[in-house]
Amino acid sequence: MFIKLWMQQNVVTVGKETLIGEAKEIIEQHNFRHLPVVDGEKLIGIITQTDIYKALPAAINSSFTPEQRIIAAQVKVSSFMVSNPVTVHPMDPLENVALLMRRFKIGAVPVVDNEKLAGIITESDIFKAFTEILGAEEKGARIEMQIGNSGAAIYTITDICKQFEMNLIAITVYRNFSPEHQLLTIRVNGKEIDTMVDALWKSGAKVNRVTIDKEDY
Repeated sequence: MFIKLWMQQNVVTVGKETLIGEAKEIIEQHNFRHLPVVDGEKLIGIITQTDIYKALPAAINSSFTPEQRIIAAQVKVSSFMVSNPVTVHPMDPLENVALLMRRFKIGAVPVVDNEKLAGIITESDIFKAFTEILGAEEKGARIEMQIGNSGAAIYTITDICKQFEMNLIAITVYRNFSPEHQLLTIRVNGKEIDTMVDALWKSGAKVNRVTIDKEDY
């Protein structure tokens, strides 16, 4: 899965000459935490809500005089932005971007294509993507089981889904569950859940838990 499917494409940006006071108004108006800084279509930096508030102590310090607040608001974004930020490409795999954000402890990454800003992807976008991929909002049954570590064990489970005409919505594998077993979770819908679970047990899978959306079955 590529981040192009989940990134935000209509990105609000600022220029390097934008005043910190203006940037503060933009993030508060749109409820953003990150603002890409561009020169034309080229990304040159990014400024965060934290950066802006550090640059604008007057915005959060009631002891500042009106004159001090005005002076603070005249600082330019270029003075506090992160130049040459970490970026990704629209066709980068979703999981790689999630690892990158975790490694650098950042909440958003600009998406760049041919040096032009193509979008931005945030923690919220990543969470949304994974919940969609895992079928969290789909109705059906979630079946968690322990199976053997061989690839053939997974094929056996998918064959059982096919045998009982189950719609396989999502499948995830935790390979390092134990030396002998991998933990497999599937989300399916169909009419033969109970019979299918019996078949899973007979195949050698150890079914840990079955959660069924009762309104559908």
